[in-house]
Amino acid sequence: MLKEFKKTLLKVIHLRSIIGYNGLVYALKKTPVIGKILPDKLYSTMFLKVIYWVFHVIAEVFRLFIGKIFGLGLIYVFSFILMNLYVEHDMAPGVPNSVLYSSLALFFFIIYAFCGIMLNKSVFGWTNDKEYMVFMLRMNARKLNYTLYTYDLVKLVIGYLLAGIIGAVLGAPFWLCLGIPVLAVFIKLFGTGFQAFRFRRKRKRNKLLKISITGNIIGFTCILLAAPFVFMIVANGYYIPLPVMLAVSGVLILLGLWGYKEINACDSILHRRILHDNIGKNELNAYTKTDNTKSFKKIKAKGSVKESKKGFEYLNALFLKRHSGMLVAKPIAFAVVIFAAMGLVIGLFIYGYYQRFGAQNCLNMVGNNLLNMILFRHYEDALLPLDDQSVSSFFRWLAGSHMLAMLFPIAIADNAFKSTQAMYINCDNCLMTFSFFKQREKIIKLFDIRFKQLIKIHLAPAIACGMLANLILFCTGGQDFPFQYVLTVLVCILMNVNYSLIWLAMYYLFQPFTTSVNVKSGIYNVIRIVVSCLLTLIVFIPSNTFVLTVVLAVFTAVFVFTMRKLVYKHAPKTWKAKS
Repeated sequence: MLKEFKKTLLKVIHLRSIIGYNGLVYALKKTPVIGKILPDKLYSTMFLKVIYWVFHVIAEVFRLFIGKIFGLGLIYVFSFILMNLYVEHDMAPGVPNSVLYSSLALFFFIIYAFCGIMLNKSVFGWTNDKEYMVFMLRMNARKLNYTLYTYDLVKLVIGYLLAGIIGAVLGAPFWLCLGIPVLAVFIKLFGTGFQAFRFRRKRKRNKLLKISITGNIIGFTCILLAAPFVFMIVANGYYIPLPVMLAVSGVLILLGLWGYKEINACDSILHRRILHDNIGKNELNAYTKTDNTKSFKKIKAKGSVKESKKGFEYLNALFLKRHSGMLVAKPIAFAVVIFAAMGLVIGLFIYGYYQRFGAQNCLNMVGNNLLNMILFRHYEDALLPLDDQSVSSFFRWLAGSHMLAMLFPIAIADNAFKSTQAMYINCDNCLMTFSFFKQREKIIKLFDIRFKQLIKIHLAPAIACGMLANLILFCTGGQDFPFQYVLTVLVCILMNVNYSLIWLAMYYLFQPFTTSVNVKSGIYNVIRIVVSCLLTLIVFIPSNTFVLTVVLAVFTAVFVFTMRKLVYKHAPKTWKAKS
């Protein structure tokens, strides 16, 4: 059995290195200037393939250790710092340091493990190597999935055991360093088993066995919403006792055993069908008769334009009408979640006023502070919503001098990338065959119309992010200078305008999509990575809201002007259909 496992795993690693090498050469060949110099012989150069395979193995080892060590090691370090703070401020009297350390580390690890379950790829997920080995080489799908899954579990255990060295140095008990890797395996088994259970139920109902991310999005959103409350609980010196955490761990181990049973209940036919239903390509191969990609399923041509619009304005209005469910749903849902969270927080504050001061005084306080917010005044009640100084200072620091952090929620809510996919597959793909559609004046006119439409679509989540920052400012002392509330919302809108413009301009300048909605452009992928890294670094730059507004306003004007010039000049050559 071990020999068969090793043989299958080596085949997968070898195939992945070949796919990666060919993909790298293809990306370089499609890169401007460099692509014309490189010969086609690169695809068959054995020396370069060996070098790439060596780097591929190094990268695999790097992923084996670094990711796990960094994640769990950070938990050990943070728990150690927090334990010292608890001891220093006498927040856990009579509790031994090792017990307190174990309780905190287990608490944060369980949260971290569940986030990992939602973010990591499923064992049932589709990949190029799985498609090739199962549908072309006729390999047993169950055997392949179990080999890869076992390999992931082994990497997880080794990585966490090595991270346990960090914990042991910081004073973690020996049983904790050994127990966390075991607990991680059972949590992962539970997550996979739950998905296997769902697939088996769908199979009985004869439904498509598609991997849905809706549940993960809901779960991750709940974790994000709960994060501030967890932060406040920890900041106020509370912790969950170790016996309770051990009991929770015991429940998770039982759930992991149930998950293992559910995984074993899936036969090879079910594994093969899951892979078939999640194939990510559009080519009509022997094993695919129709296109089942998620992007095509989301695009539904419904609706008509009633307004008296003509030309490209009519085309854009018709496109938006027929794809409103896909284009508008995500930004609106995000805005609703933000406003609902704000309403929940405000409701808890009001309920606290009611319990302490009674109904009449509560109404007076709420009315008075509502008037203060409308008139841009300070929060004046003695009972502050965030009465803990450290928590209040943190949130005020975030909303007052680090407004660029709002790039994260704005990026999550932004739907510009999916919008450009839909534009190409359901509109531009056909119209690009007509010469008039690629004239400079026509291109820039449609670009302007679509840019304005994207701004309108994402206006609601941008305003929601601004209002959230304003609520934080108001509840922690009010604005620092006149009209800061207005500027905060304006900053979020400007950031959203720039973010949407990036993806729309990149679509016109590179047009990376094929008819299967796949991205086939090496330089496009490189720019995506570079832009993501730059935006991540920008988030950590401290800035005054007033200065940030002025800088963003000037930058937006220059950026829009530059992007329009680039699109006008280069899009007629780069904006073309791809097979």
